[in-house]
Amino acid sequence: MRRGISMPILAAMAILSASNASADVLYQKGSFADQRHFLAVDVSWGALEIGQADSARNRLVGVADVSSSTGAGSRTAKLTYYTPPLRGFELGASYTPMPRGNGDMPDPREAMHLVEAAVRKTIQMGGINTRLSAGTSRARVRGDSRRLPRQSWIVGTQFEWQNVTLDGDLRRQEEADGVSVRSLNAALAYGRGAMTLSLRARRTLPENGAASGHYLADLAYHITPRWQVVADTDIDTGADSLGTVIKVGARLVF
Repeated sequence: MRRGISMPILAAMAILSASNASADVLYQKGSFADQRHFLAVDVSWGALEIGQADSARNRLVGVADVSSSTGAGSRTAKLTYYTPPLRGFELGASYTPMPRGNGDMPDPREAMHLVEAAVRKTIQMGGINTRLSAGTSRARVRGDSRRLPRQSWIVGTQFEWQNVTLDGDLRRQEEADGVSVRSLNAALAYGRGAMTLSLRARRTLPENGAASGHYLADLAYHITPRWQVVADTDIDTGADSLGTVIKVGARLVF
């Protein structure tokens, strides 16, 4: 075990020993394809995760987005707490002191003290599984940052019935320069046997600017567990977009 994680594990074990709580302490090191490292403590009063894990908002809120997430990625170190499920409700909160890196790991000069919170309600109605969720976030960012919004909120729904999943959400975020952007997202997915089909749409409404749309259609067929034939259509109606892009090819999954 590396020296860098020994102290958090010893501290967690000391806390559990003092409170006489029953818990599973697990240090998870991801595979080559998923390099995530975090300490998980699961006890009667909830679950606590420390390290490179998904945030509470990413895990609890159903997101039907056609673009990449604006939150801190799963490889960004954070502290997350989840309450025990109560009558179908789950609550969680995450704190990321200093996101760093690039891409889904923002640079520390551009974002600090990211706080995220989310709530989810799960309802079973006959053969339909329904999920209602809401989340919010706030961070301290530089005025010229484009990686994380200053603050945001999102409300979403998800319906699952047999092989069909329908997602939808409404979100609003305030960018680092103070501009407010609202967007409406929807996604429909169908999978049966070796075939999967997904349709996704996003309508963006800037506070000062023209509305734009982004639409995706993806079809995949598994010839073997490793070989897939894929086709997708990407339509972007934004002012600086490429218009319509159609791709057809094969994918090898390792």
